[in-house]
Formats: sequence, C-alpha cells, structure tokens
Amino acid sequence: MSLTKHIIERLKITLFFTILPGCLLLVLLPFPYFLRAEAESGQVVSTQPSLTKALFERGKILYEKQCSSCHGLTGAGDGKAAYLLYPKPRNFTRGEFRMISSSETQPTDGDLFKAISRGMPGSSMPSWEHLPGEDRWALVYYVRYLAELGKQVENGKIKPETLKKDLGWEQKKDLAVSKLDPENVIHPQMPQMTPESLPRGRDLFVKGCVSCHGLQGRGDGKMMMKDSFGIPIRPRDLTAGIFKGESTPGALYLRIALGLPGSPMPSYKDAFTEEQIWDLVHYIRTLPEDGKMDKAMMSRHFIKAQKMEGSDLAPGSSDWGLVQGPEINLMPLWWRDDRVESVEVKAAHDGTNLYLQLSWADQTKDDQAGAVTDFSDGAAVQFSKDADPPLFAMGSTDQAVSFWHWKAVWENAVDPEEMIQKRYPDFVHATPPKELFPQFLSGQDSGNPVSNLDPKRGAEEGQSKGIGSYTANKIKAEAVEGHSLWKEQRWHVVFKRELKVKDSDRIEFNQGKPIHIAFAVWDGSKQDRNGQKMISIWNELTVE
Repeated sequence: MSLTKHIIERLKITLFFTILPGCLLLVLLPFPYFLRAEAESGQVVSTQPSLTKALFERGKILYEKQCSSCHGLTGAGDGKAAYLLYPKPRNFTRGEFRMISSSETQPTDGDLFKAISRGMPGSSMPSWEHLPGEDRWALVYYVRYLAELGKQVENGKIKPETLKKDLGWEQKKDLAVSKLDPENVIHPQMPQMTPESLPRGRDLFVKGCVSCHGLQGRGDGKMMMKDSFGIPIRPRDLTAGIFKGESTPGALYLRIALGLPGSPMPSYKDAFTEEQIWDLVHYIRTLPEDGKMDKAMMSRHFIKAQKMEGSDLAPGSSDWGLVQGPEINLMPLWWRDDRVESVEVKAAHDGTNLYLQLSWADQTKDDQAGAVTDFSDGAAVQFSKDADPPLFAMGSTDQAVSFWHWKAVWENAVDPEEMIQKRYPDFVHATPPKELFPQFLSGQDSGNPVSNLDPKRGAEEGQSKGIGSYTANKIKAEAVEGHSLWKEQRWHVVFKRELKVKDSDRIEFNQGKPIHIAFAVWDGSKQDRNGQKMISIWNELTVE
C-alpha cells in the first residue's frame, strides 16, 4: 500500500484550507490529527508555590503514604510492591527520569509535575490529578530532594553517618530546589505541516527507527534491548497509541530530541535537524488509532447507587439498563498490551441490600480448575471507609481495607471427581473414600473459609492491611454474594450484600456518605492470579 493510501485508510484525510499571507493554499492534511493536537495541548498546570518547610513536610508525608510502596522510602525503586510491577518503579536516586525537557538530561519541576499529574501510561504509575495542585507540587519538591540526595550520597558529598543525624532544613531545601539552567529548557514550536512532511517522516522512520520499533511501528524490531539496570525492555509499540509522556506534538518532539534517559531510546538532537524531528513527529502521530491513549489514562469517577425497589438486578438483567455507571479504566500491574482495558460499574440498592454490577470484555470463559495450569477469571471490589484512604494497593498496617472477591471457578461448583475426569478423560482416576476426605482436605477440615466457600454465594469477603496480608472472613449471616453471567464474550458479575452489618470492622454503607472504592479483574486465559491482575485507582461511591 502506498503512503498516501495508507494515510487515507488510517486517518480519513479531509481537505483542510490553510490561509497564508498573500495566498490560499490547499493542503491535504489529516483533520483528526489537528483535533487531537489541539485537545491534548490544553493541559492546565497549576502555579508552582515557593518551597517552604511546611510544603516539604507535606510532600514527605504524601510520598511515604502514596508512593513509597512502589518507589521505596529512599526513592530507590525498591518498595514492597516493586516485585509485582513491570515496568519497574523509577529509581529516583539514579537521576534517570524518562520525561525531560532540558538538554541537561534532568527533568524540570514542570516535567515532574506533569508526570505525577497524568501518570505514566503503559506502566502501573497512575494519575494523581485528583490531588490538589499544591500537594502535587509538594511531591515534586520531595522527589527532587530524594534524587539529589541519592546523587550526593553516591558521589560522597554526603556521608551515610550524616544521614543518621538528619539533615538541617537549609540543606534539605538546597537539595529540593532545581538547579537547572532555564536557557537549556527546550520549548518546541511546531512548524506548519506540509504535504511533504509525512513522506519525509516515513523515510526517516525507516532509516533510523525500524531496527527497534519495526517497519510498522509495532515494537517488533530485531534489536534486543535492556535498560540501565540490565532489565530486558521492549521498544514502544507506536501503533498502540500508549506513550509514556503526552502524545502532543511537542511532547513527542522532546522524546525524539532528548531521548529517554535510563532506557535504550537515545537523543537524536545531534543526528537529526529540527525540521527532520518534526517530520518524524508528524509521521509517528499517524500510526495509532484515535482514543487508544485515553483508554490507558487513569481517572477518578463518582458512582451513585440509586434506589431500585422491585427491580430485577440479576447479572445482565435489562433493569440494569436503567442505571447509569462509568466505564473505569484498568491498568495491569505487570503491563501487557492484551489487557482488560476497562470495567463498567453500576450500583443500585433496594433499601436493604447494595448491588454492584461489574461488566467487562473477556473472550474466554475460564471457570475450571482441574489442573495446576488452570486459572479462573475473577473480579474484586476494594473499599476504604477512611476520608483520607491509604494507597489503593491493599491498604496499610494502620489503615485496613475491605474486599469483596468473586471467582468464576467458585460459582461453577463442579464435583472435584467430575472435574478431574473431565480434565483428564484418558486417565484412570482413584478418588479417596468420602470418609477419608478430611485427611486429604485439611483446609476444609480446619474450617478455613477459603476452602469452605459456599458455592451458592460465589464470593468471599476479606480484609487487608498491606500487600500479602489479605485474610478471608469467616462466612457471616450478612456475607457477600457473587453471581455472574458470561454472554457474548462479556462478563456481568453482580455483588450483593446488606447495607448494614453487625461487625464494626466490616464496611457499611450509609445513605449520602461517600466511601472510596476500587476494582480489580483477573483474566484466567492470560494466567492472571494473585498479584497478576488489572486494577483501578480509588473512585467514590455514594448510596442515594
């Protein structure tokens, strides 16, 4: 396919008139391209406050509560959750930040603010745009402090014994304030695109980019690459439309011109002219489909549980069509492109029970467990009743969170012997006599709630105080139920539980009082289990 046909096919080129001084120029330009550029360039950055001791301490508190689980207390990328994540959390102490706009290969305060605000799509770093602007600036100062502190400890300017005594405020302030020369900050100014820009951009792409990104930009080039830690890393699939930084023309210009420090992506500012870099930018922006980036962005939603007396709230019921609910984006902890992108969430109540319906696309129904290589589809809802909740990653030691957990295999309560015979039809089976089962099924015999799940309920309720601490509750009278329908390659799972409970440590729902809520989904066909899953950030649920 020729370049012109390719662009027409992908972008539905529209005649676009550009007025130039003294003439009227008719140019064939991709109209959606300009819509995208204009929409994406409107990000508002709040005014940066001056650093004060109070603001620095606020940043420290926020960092330790919301960031240290991944990035570690000292910023070395070694938090408790780091082993579950890929790409790995950034090690600030090495000073290798990917998103930069300065030729000094370090981020400006504005770069850090944008990264914190919008997150890093294509990784498990979420958006923190829901935090007040001042809180995000407090984090900017504290992250820079950790980065500069790590650098000075590494080069011997600050001794380990000095850290034990704590640094004085003036020294902390000096580390937290940027020393970058404003003259070295690049402010890209996109020139007018011409009909020749795209062919030139493709030629440059073929000559300089295909060895890593592949001929079609799918990240399937032949070069094997590692980051600065020696961890294998794949080139970006440019057709997926998920860029670590913004996908605006200016942001892409900076990525090409300055590279991504700590990754194999080099700087091309000395290899290409400014005009050539812009030609590359224009071409790269024709590769992804519209809307792909939006599906990788995490944002906070507000869910209303409306009153629905006398309604049929079974999974997939037509009555759910009367309920409004958001489509909430998900991100894999261990990133992959074939992920469950989002889950639709709807909530209702009848005055006694709360009903939550989660719906998501899944091409396969995984509800068997006849072999150790079988993994079940699943979903979970996480709740926090605290006004200032812990990180959405399983709570913390001083802030417990509650869970409702459903697995397809739990609801598909097949007799174990029947399941084994179905899984291994050509083998002779020897099942222990029923009277000996307690000796072989010690979990059930000891009353373990995980082993004794009631298949009629299909779900369990539990608590967590941090990663690896999840504990299932013993079945109570007001225990949660989970019921599902898999239809047309889509799951519809309804959680049902009474609004009020007798136990003070379990989540309760009071009308008009919002609580924090997050979601997780497991895809059994992709071998998801335990910490390998897709998750959301905190949202807000209110029972009307």
